[in-house]
Amino acid sequence: MGARPQPGEKVVLALHGGAYINLSSHPIYAETPRGLLKHVDSVKRVFAPEYRLSSTEPFAIEHPFPTALLDALSGYMYLVNGVGFAPSDIVIEGDSAGGNLAYALTRYLVEYKGTPGLPAPPGALLLVSPWADISESHHTLPGGSASTFIASDILGDVKESLKYPMHAFTGPHGLEAAQINPYISPASLHPDLVVDFKGFPRTFLIAGGAEVLLDQIHTLRDRIVKDLGEGNGVSEGEGRARYHEPPDAIHVYLAFPWHEPEVTDTLKAIAEWISLAP
Repeated sequence: MGARPQPGEKVVLALHGGAYINLSSHPIYAETPRGLLKHVDSVKRVFAPEYRLSSTEPFAIEHPFPTALLDALSGYMYLVNGVGFAPSDIVIEGDSAGGNLAYALTRYLVEYKGTPGLPAPPGALLLVSPWADISESHHTLPGGSASTFIASDILGDVKESLKYPMHAFTGPHGLEAAQINPYISPASLHPDLVVDFKGFPRTFLIAGGAEVLLDQIHTLRDRIVKDLGEGNGVSEGEGRARYHEPPDAIHVYLAFPWHEPEVTDTLKAIAEWISLAP
């Protein structure tokens, strides 16, 4: 990874999913990065740093928020200060919980832009089925995606499958604080949440049309589009947010090579979007 970047070379900082409690950056979990390398000509390298995973009782209580954010920030600073990539040539990408982390890292870089020693925000943000509401505010919507797609999506009943991860990740902050924290739950429906996306880079948001997190991703989409506008973000006055949702696709469908033609169609759309940037 340490070779200096070539002129015009883009790099992807890829943050893996796993609900903040499992999986890793091992190549076995790298279907999305592999797809980007295959389809995006300007991307020759992907940097997939490890970040510390959260746990709670009955196991050791360790690494709650913001531990993973600190690790992701270290990876970003390595790309800029160690390898020599310009921030504008970096695409921060994340799947599921990694999408939450990619968003949080970008938010930090945007909010603290200009801080001595802190690199500028990235050129682009790519969110794949992001876990955007680490609370329960979307879980009980009548007729919502959390109940409608239980039988078809890999996450199953999120009221149960995400219970431990939510408590492990939020740790001493608790779910009450998490639902009003813009770094943790940007799609929370809590009335006291204050969040905006002003200053964010061009953003490409992806969801499966049959995933249990669809409602919260729709909330996130609407909030992003409200501030950034719709568009590719390359022309003067053009919006900077793109949204892609194949019908019947499951959570993080890009991780499953059999999920065709949705995988290839989406990767081609991402490739075109990245190629439009100068």
